[in-house]
Amino acid sequence: MRKIDVSTEVFAKIWAQRIAGEESEDEILKRLLGVKASDNSQAAKTSKGNSIINSALWRQDVRQGLENLGGSGHLKDIYQAVRDIRRKHGRSIPPNFEAIVRRELEQNSADAGAYLGKRNWFRSVDGIGSGIWAVREESDQ
Repeated sequence: MRKIDVSTEVFAKIWAQRIAGEESEDEILKRLLGVKASDNSQAAKTSKGNSIINSALWRQDVRQGLENLGGSGHLKDIYQAVRDIRRKHGRSIPPNFEAIVRRELEQNSADAGAYLGKRNWFRSVDGIGSGIWAVREESDQ
């Protein structure tokens, strides 16, 4: 996958066009530009035939970050854990990075008002606003 640099203003405009279910800049731009998803949209092939997995969804990076912290942590630690994951895999770290992490926590937690009703992956440990989040155990779902 190629990377492009865009200004904060352009990045914000891309995300302003997001519709429910779109989880990455690539998905938003594909819809806006009329690009059809390929049959092999989860992987691209290099010239040597090796499979390269496209960048993970933000929510997956947030979940992995929490798991790397032992399953729970304060927002400042979650930010750093997710930042480390994204750097390690060559993924973007936009200026509104922290807001994206909070969005993923809230949209994927039944504890939050922003919950999308699909994945109940996270829970607020001491109530919304405490800044402490955890991976929801399967028995909690």
